[in-house]
Amino acid sequence: MERVLLDDVTDAGGVVRVNGVDLFVRRFGDRALPPLVVIHGGPSWDHGYLLPTIAELADVAQVVLFDLRGCGRSHRTPPAGDLPESQLQPTLFADDVAALIRALGDGPADVLGFSYGGRIAMRLVQQHPEVVRRLVLASTTAYTDYESELEASEDYQQRRELCTNIGFDDPLMTDPDAPDGALSRAMAYGDAPLMVWRLDRLDDWHRILDGTRFSNDFNGPYSSGTLLPGGPADSDEVLKDWGRPVLILHGLREMGFPIGTARRLHAALPGSTLVEVPEAAHMAHFDNPERWLAGIRGFLIGV
Repeated sequence: MERVLLDDVTDAGGVVRVNGVDLFVRRFGDRALPPLVVIHGGPSWDHGYLLPTIAELADVAQVVLFDLRGCGRSHRTPPAGDLPESQLQPTLFADDVAALIRALGDGPADVLGFSYGGRIAMRLVQQHPEVVRRLVLASTTAYTDYESELEASEDYQQRRELCTNIGFDDPLMTDPDAPDGALSRAMAYGDAPLMVWRLDRLDDWHRILDGTRFSNDFNGPYSSGTLLPGGPADSDEVLKDWGRPVLILHGLREMGFPIGTARRLHAALPGSTLVEVPEAAHMAHFDNPERWLAGIRGFLIGV
């Protein structure tokens, strides 16, 4: 896809050169509104699974979505592109976001980080605190010591039984001739009963996954252990020192990062806002979009 200027990017998207890499970017809403830069999760997913829900925030913000390097239609590693695999690191993802915010030219931006993207948002605050005005942490965590809470969850145990385990060494998924993102796609489908609470809408979620672009780029770094953790080791301290407004937005039925991690971060950050989304798991924007959007709108407009 041919590069365009950031000013020329629309909701249809375009590839923009930022921080020495090509990022696929989309912009929704009135550009006179404050920008809300959205960092998707994965990291081997693109931003598509957050649509169309997140675009509905264009009534209160200029919504800017993009694909992280190594993802979707952004700069990719071979054979999809020429980005060195060594440059797939969260420290560089954070640099990319900072460069994108600066290129928007509107001063500090509001940032929403979803799942793994929330961990990148915490790195962004650590590395470039001046570019973030307010932070929304959606379906993510500042902590890694939550395994015992998961194991004690009846929801988690029951839903785990409904999942399909996919091995990292499955040749059908990892063979060089396998479709791009085959492993990540299979895992997304296999773990769907943990990711969404509304099992009666599982077919709808599968259709969203059908339209999501997955990539192979992270298979090697993840398997070799060279991919650094998404967020800082002391993420809660980073956010506390930063001291600006934080919304913690979490599904009450979350079975990836249990609700206790959200409550723990809220307690660690005086002045933070916690919104627990009922009848929603990890993909809370899908399970309960009305409550999810209301939580973000209220935070952004100061209700």
